[in-house]
Amino acid sequence: MSDSPQEPPDQITPGRGGSSEAPHEVPATDEVPVTGAATDAGGAVAARPGRRARRKAARRNRLASRSKLRRRLTRSGITVVTVVIVLIAATAGYLIYRVNQIGRVAVHGLTPAETTGKAAGAQNFLLVGSTSRCAVTPAKNFQNFVNQCINGVNGVNSDVVMVLRVRPGHPASVLSIPRDTFVPNARVGNNANKIDAALYNGPSQLVAAIQEDLGIPINHYVVLNFQSFANIVTALGGITMYFPTSLYDSYSGLDISHSGCLHISGLEALALVRARHMQYDYNKATGQWQGYDPTGDIGRIERVHTFLKVLASEVAKRGLTNPVTDNSLLSAIAPDLTVDTTLGTSQMVSLLLRYHASFAGAQELTLPVVQDSQNTYSYKGYDYGAVVFPDQPLDNSTIARFMGAPLKMAPASSVSVAVVDGAGSPTGAAAVAAGLKADGLHVTGPSESTPVGPIVETTVVYPTKALEPAAERVLSSLQGTAVMEQGPVPAGSQVELITGTNATLTPASPAAGTGTTATTGSTATSTTASTTGTRSVEATLLSVLLQAAGIEAAPTVPNANGVLAPPTPANAALPSYDPRACPIH
Repeated sequence: MSDSPQEPPDQITPGRGGSSEAPHEVPATDEVPVTGAATDAGGAVAARPGRRARRKAARRNRLASRSKLRRRLTRSGITVVTVVIVLIAATAGYLIYRVNQIGRVAVHGLTPAETTGKAAGAQNFLLVGSTSRCAVTPAKNFQNFVNQCINGVNGVNSDVVMVLRVRPGHPASVLSIPRDTFVPNARVGNNANKIDAALYNGPSQLVAAIQEDLGIPINHYVVLNFQSFANIVTALGGITMYFPTSLYDSYSGLDISHSGCLHISGLEALALVRARHMQYDYNKATGQWQGYDPTGDIGRIERVHTFLKVLASEVAKRGLTNPVTDNSLLSAIAPDLTVDTTLGTSQMVSLLLRYHASFAGAQELTLPVVQDSQNTYSYKGYDYGAVVFPDQPLDNSTIARFMGAPLKMAPASSVSVAVVDGAGSPTGAAAVAAGLKADGLHVTGPSESTPVGPIVETTVVYPTKALEPAAERVLSSLQGTAVMEQGPVPAGSQVELITGTNATLTPASPAAGTGTTATTGSTATSTTASTTGTRSVEATLLSVLLQAAGIEAAPTVPNANGVLAPPTPANAALPSYDPRACPIH
């Protein structure tokens, strides 16, 4: 028994596990609880807090709710960011995978893009369509290509040769070079040939031929084959074009049986742009085709231009930000695309995003050429078959339109040129030399060389890239089948001029208001009376005096290969039977 007094049973001692609070007081009998008031565990009504206390409590409740919302949003945000990062990583990985499928090739001699002046940021892309029959997937529609591959058609030539120019603030511009254009430097070692044959020596040689012989700088190189072209159209689900009449080409496989707006597949599109033996307007009653397109490669170029505009419009309509379309196009192009090693991935993406919308409205030009009516050309004892030749001054005028700026030419007084008779026509060479002197150039010769055949082209030779403006100045004084070539020249001269069988000088400038002068602006039109590099009055008078003295201003040696046809236009109207974009209703 404890000596300490017992604690009252209803009294709670602090520190023994009970509450330290005093017991609740029982309210007086006159204090009636308010209906709905809170009560304690014993049923007593709790004292109602004041207004300030109620406001504080409400504020605490709001802050607590907001805190819970922030925690939820934070967790949700972290989840979203994580998902986005994963998606970006996956997309980047997929993009890298696709980009790594693009082939790379080292191309020597590319010209660096200009970084100053009005042309700053402009770039020229050489676009090549390989003739490789071996690059296609065996299929019924491609069986003729498969058979040709088996028979050794290995695709070393370029069916399509185009230069695409992009300039900040301007629409894109395209210049096509006919595949049969005969140029001096087509093959390695200054060997003349058709320009499409340059690819036999590799892309560097094709780039060199275009830069040296035509004076067009090339910044990048891109090549597609047959399979990739068909795949692009297939990736879009086909495209729709308007066909004014039925068409057929047994060589390319084109077979359009009726007219109207027709949806064509990738294989049909490929057959269309490859057609250069095309028949049109089939008569069911007679079982005969009513017409044949005789323009060959020139007509095909026009069809390619029209098709590319329709294709670009279709891509622009669907948008390059459409992930489904983008994925389809990327997977269709990447495995069969080859670009030069200096064209980076980020640069490709940037250019595509910046200029894709302008492709549909691109200026499309074709280098003017003339064709031998005999459809056969013999040079240095070898028969090159049907060829076409560059034509001046239309070519320089067209190239200037494509570039969007005048060609760079040295002042006449700074140019020294050695004239050589390359066609066995001393009188013609003398007339050319005299005319160049009258134009203010420093001229030596003419000297003689042994003709190597019925040379048609007049060639302006210059030794280095630095002297190209001097060669352009000499070329601007010539008309007819004239072209440049980079190679050795006689000591003491900047340029050598080797006269051809139709070497002539440009006519004198027409009097004001009496003629049309071809200009170099983007709206200029090609004319046969172009006065690029016009002659002086003194040169014209000298020509008259030479004729009076029995020395003809133009050579009389006939073209042994036949008669040259008129030059083709830089941009011809579409013939009535060619397909085009569907009319907009």
